[in-house]
Amino acid sequence: MPSWPSGEGDAPAAPTARPRLIQIAMYLMYAGAALSAVSVIAVFGSRDQLQQNARDALRAQKQPVTSERVASLANSTMIFIIALGVIMVALWILMAIMNGKGKGWARIMASILAVANIWFNLRGLSIVGIALILVGIVAAVMLWLPASRPWFETSRRSRA
Repeated sequence: MPSWPSGEGDAPAAPTARPRLIQIAMYLMYAGAALSAVSVIAVFGSRDQLQQNARDALRAQKQPVTSERVASLANSTMIFIIALGVIMVALWILMAIMNGKGKGWARIMASILAVANIWFNLRGLSIVGIALILVGIVAAVMLWLPASRPWFETSRRSRA
């Protein structure tokens, strides 16, 4: 029957090198950052669609549809999407770095962000969106596999 370690000397040896699963999860998170950056850049090519969406939104709200209002709404939408994209790139990179350091809170946050990523990308499904969903799910699962656990436990013990 397994027993709990009675002290530091009985604890399993702490991994000194980053486990392969964690390294792969980090690479996937960096890929997620790159895919998010591609999404941001793609917004510049969808200006016509944003303007059409702005016209439709103004008509649905029974607002006057002028070229100035359409341009203003389309520009505001574009700025919002770009800002959100920059935040997403930063979060992917931050999660890769912090999980690479074995921070337990980052593993939890990466999992929460992976679920949010599914919801966000299912709303406007695209090839890049599908890739982002898969990257997020696989990276999060890798962080929770049993072989990854010692990496995060070692980090927690070193702080205690």
